[in-house]
Amino acid sequence: MKIGTVFFIAKHLLISRQKKTAVSVISWIAVLGMFISSAAMVILLSAFNGIEGMIEGMYTEFDQEVSMVPKNGSKLSIDSLRRIIKQTKNIEGVDALSVFIQERIIVRKAKKWANAELWAVEPSFYNMANINNPKHLINGRLLTGRDQALIGVGLANKLGLHSMDLTPETAILYIPRHDRKIRIGKSPFFQQRIEVSGAIEYNKELNEQILLVPFSYATGFFNNEASGILISSSEKKRNAIKNALVQKFGERFAIKTNLEKNALIFKTSKSEKLIVVIILIFVFILSLFNLSASLTMTFLEKKAQVNTMFSLGMSPSDLNRIFVTLGIIIVSIGVIIGLSVGSFLVFLHEQLQLIKIPGTLNAFPSKFNGIQVLFLLFLLALLGFIATVATTSFLMKENRKAN
Repeated sequence: MKIGTVFFIAKHLLISRQKKTAVSVISWIAVLGMFISSAAMVILLSAFNGIEGMIEGMYTEFDQEVSMVPKNGSKLSIDSLRRIIKQTKNIEGVDALSVFIQERIIVRKAKKWANAELWAVEPSFYNMANINNPKHLINGRLLTGRDQALIGVGLANKLGLHSMDLTPETAILYIPRHDRKIRIGKSPFFQQRIEVSGAIEYNKELNEQILLVPFSYATGFFNNEASGILISSSEKKRNAIKNALVQKFGERFAIKTNLEKNALIFKTSKSEKLIVVIILIFVFILSLFNLSASLTMTFLEKKAQVNTMFSLGMSPSDLNRIFVTLGIIIVSIGVIIGLSVGSFLVFLHEQLQLIKIPGTLNAFPSKFNGIQVLFLLFLLALLGFIATVATTSFLMKENRKAN
């Protein structure tokens, strides 16, 4: 029997049987279950893609592609780090490097106090972090002197610092002394006055904590020791650079890419995505039981017509193909319409920002991925085909026994 004839008979069975209430209800429940689960998969996967994109958006040009810090958490001598830089800068893909110092300090402006994160970096870091870009240096000017600092906009607001475009502001730094124990009459801090020449903006965390100073300014406070090395590269090269550094210095240094900064959030998001997809696939499989019931009831309902078609010369394999085609048509209706509607709703949300994050004016993150939709189409169609073939094979086997 030709494919066109098989398809015509299968389509006729689907349309004509809708006159029967019980079969109709079961069929539409099957289609509805596949439709809802298919659409939900597209919507939820797009939402998780958006969340992952939002997490990646937390990284900025300030977060360099690779960082090296001692595993024991202590600082190392600057000379030893310079020797490591000489061995590192020749690795393929390394664009620039900077030794850095990171330390918690206290900043005071008049009667306002705030905790801050001191970052002391070399001049090369200014280009690595693209600080001179107007979207980052939003107030004041780039560091030109040794005793100057740049401050995060959030931290500047806490301290009440005003515009620094014309005149730098002055602040007092309280830097912990690591060479002195706390004693009565002895201050545990270096107390230094510094000019704040500009305000920088990257992300919320940095904006509220960072105080950026020249490396030469801070070395004397930390016994000529530094926290580690920052390495700038392209995104494609960062993993290769990390692997090369691990082979050379992995015993002494903790070497991470910027994506590993929030690795736990990434892993949690991916785990949640996987769990949600598994649950929705389970819902889809439940709807396939309705598909099996629909095919079974159709077969029983049309059994008299089937026997007539056998008398007219139709073979058992032709009958098998007809019911397989019928199941595929039902699955296609549910899956294709579901994926299409889900994709359309995601498109509407991305264009019109329909759903807002509670308590904010920002739209809930969403990112449509066509490859994921094609994968879902293949997976769901495969599951539907397996269920259809299994049901049809069982019906044919039972029919042969009955005859």
